[in-house]
Amino acid sequence: MKCPNCGSNDVSTHTSETTETKERGCLGWIMWIIVTCFTFGLILIIPFITNNKTKTTTRTEAVCQSCGKRWRVFFF
Repeated sequence: MKCPNCGSNDVSTHTSETTETKERGCLGWIMWIIVTCFTFGLILIIPFITNNKTKTTTRTEAVCQSCGKRWRVFFF
């Protein structure tokens, strides 16, 4: 792999991973409690209330050891 900036072959790659967890706010909890009371009952709805959504993103970057330029690498 060559650096697009300086043309050096001294390039290293590393992978970084980011994780985001999206939780419900106060209005979301209040809404679910009201819905639970009026519809199915608390036992049927608990798994849906406590479930958080998690999103993981993996990103691979290459770094030129000569000039320090970073760029994203795509593997097919």
